Amino acid sequence: MLAIGLSVGNKIHQADLRITSLSDALGREDRLDQAQRRLRQDVGRLTRDAEHGVKVPDARWKNLHERIGRFKLESSQGGQSPNGGSKAAATPIQEEEKAAAVFATASDQLIETSRLRPSDIKATMPRFLSALTSLEVSRSQARQELTSAIAKAADKNRRESRRDIISVLLGGLGIVAIIFSLTIWLRRRLVLPITIMAARLRDFRRGESDGDVPGRDRADELGDLARGLHEYREAVESRRTAEHRAEFLANHDMLTGLANRLLFENRLAHELSRSVRTGDVVAVFAVDLDAFKAINDRLGHAGGDRVLKRTAQLLSSCVRGDDLVARIGGDEFAVIQVARSQPAATEALISRIFKIASAPSDEGVAIKMSIGVALSEPGQTGDELHELADLALYRAKADGRNTARIYNKHLKEEESRRVRLSRDLENAISANEFRLVFQPIADAVSLEIVAYEALLRWQHPSLGEIPPDIFIPIAESSGLIGTIGSWMIDHALRAASTWDPKLSLAMNLSPTQFRSVGLATEIYDGALRWRVAFDRLELEVTESATLLGFQRDNVLATLGELRNWGAKVVMDDFGTGHSSLSNLKEFTFDKIKIDRSFVATMHNNASSSSIVKATIGLGKSLGLIIVAEGVETEEQLSVLQHWGCDQVQGFLIGKPSDLRNLTGVEAVN
Repeated sequence: MLAIGLSVGNKIHQADLRITSLSDALGREDRLDQAQRRLRQDVGRLTRDAEHGVKVPDARWKNLHERIGRFKLESSQGGQSPNGGSKAAATPIQEEEKAAAVFATASDQLIETSRLRPSDIKATMPRFLSALTSLEVSRSQARQELTSAIAKAADKNRRESRRDIISVLLGGLGIVAIIFSLTIWLRRRLVLPITIMAARLRDFRRGESDGDVPGRDRADELGDLARGLHEYREAVESRRTAEHRAEFLANHDMLTGLANRLLFENRLAHELSRSVRTGDVVAVFAVDLDAFKAINDRLGHAGGDRVLKRTAQLLSSCVRGDDLVARIGGDEFAVIQVARSQPAATEALISRIFKIASAPSDEGVAIKMSIGVALSEPGQTGDELHELADLALYRAKADGRNTARIYNKHLKEEESRRVRLSRDLENAISANEFRLVFQPIADAVSLEIVAYEALLRWQHPSLGEIPPDIFIPIAESSGLIGTIGSWMIDHALRAASTWDPKLSLAMNLSPTQFRSVGLATEIYDGALRWRVAFDRLELEVTESATLLGFQRDNVLATLGELRNWGAKVVMDDFGTGHSSLSNLKEFTFDKIKIDRSFVATMHNNASSSSIVKATIGLGKSLGLIIVAEGVETEEQLSVLQHWGCDQVQGFLIGKPSDLRNLTGVEAVN
């Protein structure tokens, strides 16, 4: 019995070493994956900086080179395949090491190209992306191999454990039979303790290992047996802990403890298959944090990790016990909800999430998220359902973020239309489909025209006129706003060059345009080219442009440069943002434009009336010119004049029109 116990202990020890080795290898895969993700993000930031002409210190280049070298070295110090590998065929882990070496080489080449030849970044980028994709595929295969090896080792351990338990039980029963045939004294001395030990073994087999093994303090053979069984129990518990840990690592996110993409996809496929029999509806929530990059830039990665953990806790506290919350990657989360009463259950969960997210927090960072939801239909795959949820998520972000949208067929149609408009925008300038109209701004007392605001219009050849609130966001998201903005600046300055020099030109600047470091210089050069005095320019910027997080300082610096050259800087749509007074404190504006929504409702809404009146008073105290937008009635004009508003703009003063219809302005030849 002692030999069997020692043999069992040795087998379990070897099995534990095997599982521990595999678990360590899986943990190493996670560490390399995290290192590769951070490396990929840093390479991406560096190449974008280089591509946009940002001066990158040599120390930053050197540091990234050194990190790539360390990543390559750590990847090459990998382990062998769980199955030992072979010379005839490369194992997934060996393939991963090769892919890591290729990725490191491609990263080195990309940053070297970024440092020496930024113009060749786009040509070098495909190889880098191909190497990144190959590495992620190889790592996924290596993880699957490790997970499979752990499962096989655990299964083998269970079979051997059952065989060993049977052996021990048979030996114990034999001893009991021999001892029982001797005397009652021997029975009480030997049989009873062995019976108890046998009961403990059965408990071990069923997974009930709380009972202690008696007789470990005896100095005879039974004491040895008791101690061997105790060691066996400890080994079994250790093995089970290792198995549970390995299974957790393979299916969960290390940072948040939520399910990872692999477990999410498996669970989604299972629920869709089960719903065919039960008639339930599967809802997939695609959740994305708003402005997470700005949080990372402000709080660092440690602060970003804390926000991710809080988000995971928030989502987990909102769902039911049988729902699944997963972290897909980065700041992307997903929820699987199965219910018969849909979309009622989906709407209830959305309400709970936003209610808890809006509650005050001691952390000081509000969690804001956009949510897209798709409800399953017969025959849908998990990938298709997740894609539809992502489409709804895109709509939620386009509609202002921190909101939720549920997928329907209209979203599909809108997305198709958006894709078409995005494609057609690329040729709109060359096809002469853009035009400018100008709306007058008048003195509130004399009603004399003092300025014209340039407004962009797009006449689509087949869809007719596309409203700016439709095509401007598309231009911003597709990267065309810079080209379109340059066209508008040039043509507006060209038109203003033919006007009476007393008239000012007002132009709106998109928040996205501030990503161009040469915006101020472009406006300055255009004014010189068309001989338009800089003090005739009024550059309107919405509050969202001054709320760009990590770009805030760049925005204010650009506005300050324009103002120093003589241009007037105007805060547009005042009162609709979240930190209007803070913006007035940090930057000296020349004008404030009261948003038309307040002017339109100031006669029947006490709050709007108070806001308009208070804004005019605020402007007077700060020495700023106040412009009221959306003035459409004589009654509105009379009230604004009485309150001391400086300038007015709206259909009552004049509708936007082309140059041929502008009073007192000559048309451009």
